[in-house]
Amino acid sequence: MHEFGAVAVDLGASSGRFAAGWLEEGKIRFEIVEQIPHAPIERNGRLEWDLEALLSLCRRAADYAAANFRQSTLGIDSWGVDHGFIGEDGQLIGPPVCYRDLSHAEAFEDLAPHREELYALTGIQHQPFNTICQLVARRKEDPSLPSKSRFLILPDLLGYLLTGEMNHELTEASTTQLMGLDCQWSERAFEIAGWPIPDRQPTKPGALGKEIADTVRLARVGSHDTASALLGFGRQDSNQMYVNVGTWSLAMLIRDNPIATPDAERANFTNERMVDGRVRFLKNIPGFYVVNRLHEELAIGTSVPEWLAKAADFDEHVDLFAPEFFNPESMVEACTATVPRQPNSNAEWAGLALGSLAGAIADQPMAARGVGAHSTRGIRIGGGGSQSAALCQKIADLSGLPVVAGPVEATVLGNLALQFKAAGHIQTEEEMQDVIDASGSLKEYQPK
Repeated sequence: MHEFGAVAVDLGASSGRFAAGWLEEGKIRFEIVEQIPHAPIERNGRLEWDLEALLSLCRRAADYAAANFRQSTLGIDSWGVDHGFIGEDGQLIGPPVCYRDLSHAEAFEDLAPHREELYALTGIQHQPFNTICQLVARRKEDPSLPSKSRFLILPDLLGYLLTGEMNHELTEASTTQLMGLDCQWSERAFEIAGWPIPDRQPTKPGALGKEIADTVRLARVGSHDTASALLGFGRQDSNQMYVNVGTWSLAMLIRDNPIATPDAERANFTNERMVDGRVRFLKNIPGFYVVNRLHEELAIGTSVPEWLAKAADFDEHVDLFAPEFFNPESMVEACTATVPRQPNSNAEWAGLALGSLAGAIADQPMAARGVGAHSTRGIRIGGGGSQSAALCQKIADLSGLPVVAGPVEATVLGNLALQFKAAGHIQTEEEMQDVIDASGSLKEYQPK
């Protein structure tokens, strides 16, 4: 049994897992203990998350921490925007609604007259799944809900259900389109949403919360998974673009201040926050969601990386940002409807998928520069997508920039590292970056 450890709960939009970590010889050592699939469930015509499955995973993670470390912390990260409601009696009001629910697109159109104002206030891109759209949709369904509940973004909701402590963590709050450029809730944005402003302002991560069990305390990590991932890349360079490739691919530049100009708005860039409060100036790219849907529908017999590795050259690509790829009944049909020449083999389908995703990522350094961001001299790829040599090489070729891949588990590393710092086992930011750098492996791809 280790004297001290940390457990990272990492929730993605299609699976959840937890990893147990400890410090050893200046490195973070960890193992993935459990991983479960999860997906939204359609109930009464609405897509809802199975909150009990996610909460049970968190409880098993806490039990594991108590059984395997004398003292430990637990940190939770997840995707952004989705949330649940706590009633006046402190009890949960229904399961969280999935961001892909069609009611949010209707609310998105209701907010159309306010889009320019909302971007100027928050710097957050216009997306139908933003929390502000979801709150408008819930208010339309139940006009009494705003007055009788408080909303908590998913990691904070799970933390509350584990400890009874309420919190609005900064990196998650920054995804809502309800937080102002000053990192405080925007009174005007809440007025537009028709929702009362929370009584607690967003707080930076990096502190310890209440106990989950006698020897396990909740740690406030960068609870938006991409904020943890950016920390998990290690020592950061403002002249590189960082891309965490998973269900979504988020292409990020590090900035001291947001860019909330009309040009940035038109290009659909967004200004989310890092764990230290700086800006992740980024583009949301529909990443492996489209690739995985194609892989599943085509019934490819090999894994996704093996399929992409055998991609044939295919000169047709699809625009992953087009709304028809957000949640179609058939991803194959959505693709074939938009390309003049259709793939006629699994290898050509792989070429279409690979070229579309790599092209969307490779375009972002120039797109960011076009709206006032600084030049990029290289691209870092982390997350599951960094394991695909075919994808990394294609991005290098299309962008003309060197690509450095790794670490694969950037999100877990960032989650664990901030826990160790919050608990006092890492003393400074510099030491934390040194430990993270020592803990991952990298591979470089030069453009051909």
